[in-house]
Amino acid sequence: MWESRDHGVTWHKTKELTHGSAMNHTYVRRPLNAHPDFYALWADGNPDSFSPSHLYFTNQDGSTVNTMPYWAPDNRLKPTRYIK
Repeated sequence: MWESRDHGVTWHKTKELTHGSAMNHTYVRRPLNAHPDFYALWADGNPDSFSPSHLYFTNQDGSTVNTMPYWAPDNRLKPTRYIK
């Protein structure tokens, strides 16, 4: 998680949400009017070749990171906790 106190001129990291991944992680998007339990969303993948991609989300304070299942057998998906 990054924070700016000067409207984006400079930034400082406040928390590392994921680490040690073999994949690149996109920058985090914050949904409009986000619920505190679904505050930020991002994905991973390999930019150099076709690869699986996973979706991640975190709560407002970054204390939990979840990932969505890669396969969806039906429309009832349950996220799993990402272990740091």
